[in-house]
Amino acid sequence: MPPAKPSSSTLTADAPAPRNLRHVVADEAQAAAAELNGWQQRYQQLTPGVFRAEVSQVTYGDVHVFREQTTQALLEEGEAARGYVSIALPHLQCDGGWFHGYPMHGQALLCAGNGNALAMRTPRQLDLAGLTVPMPALQRAVALAGGKPVPLERIAPVRQLRPAIGNELRAVLLSVLATAAIDAEVFSHRFVEGAIRDALLLATATALVDDGDRSPERLPTTAARRRLVADAYALVRATPDEAWSILALCEYLGVSRRTLQYSFNEVTGLSPLDFVRAVRMNGARQALRAGTPESVGAVAARFGFHHLPRFAAQYRAFFGELPSATLARRR
Repeated sequence: MPPAKPSSSTLTADAPAPRNLRHVVADEAQAAAAELNGWQQRYQQLTPGVFRAEVSQVTYGDVHVFREQTTQALLEEGEAARGYVSIALPHLQCDGGWFHGYPMHGQALLCAGNGNALAMRTPRQLDLAGLTVPMPALQRAVALAGGKPVPLERIAPVRQLRPAIGNELRAVLLSVLATAAIDAEVFSHRFVEGAIRDALLLATATALVDDGDRSPERLPTTAARRRLVADAYALVRATPDEAWSILALCEYLGVSRRTLQYSFNEVTGLSPLDFVRAVRMNGARQALRAGTPESVGAVAARFGFHHLPRFAAQYRAFFGELPSATLARRR
């Protein structure tokens, strides 16, 4: 279920491969299962015909995103490392397989891990997107998403998602893989890596927590909302180069994602991340206007913008001029 490492002579790596992205092709079932990340896994081909597997993986911190595509029905068995959970979402056209005795159809979220055995019969055409995450990190994300503290190992192996939730999760997973392939340099920076990791954790938590699983939560008062936004503003101003994702803000401020988003929307009219970006962008502009001896790149990096062309484009869209123009007026 998770992706394979290129260890067999039947695996061929696409070149040139970005630093974080791995894409391998296999023409034999067991070769595709060799040396899986955190898994001891065995594949057996069940239907006759030429076999082909394509597996892609990208890693952000301790979160591994993968996509597996195969052309023959397989029996997949194995054991996962303790302390990790893998979830995967088959494409809607992948009906016909089963996972731990449950049929795979519709918006079926497959869950396995924490040392438990894996047993899956794939359909003839499999297209599976998923990720592997540490259990403690996912537990925290579930709590911040408003979920009840239910042990993740007790989640059903197959969970039917609402179409909107399933489509959103699959889109996030495929977008991360696709973007890493075309923009690997941007996504290798610590700031961006942490933000993507947290976004993946929250997307997974949202899929695991439906409306019936949410803990009751009283929305904050107007005064409390203002204090929360003020605390967040002070935090970002003091540490503009930190990767302040939604998850990181929620953990630091001790609130759920729902409370954070509600407070920011009500007080500022912006989402939390749009507000964070605006604060950092204004900090960069003030530094450029101050006429310090720093270059545009140095100022951008000091405020958490580690890809200069992208920063310049965002700066121009935000302020109507390039950062170099702002700097030039002060020299």
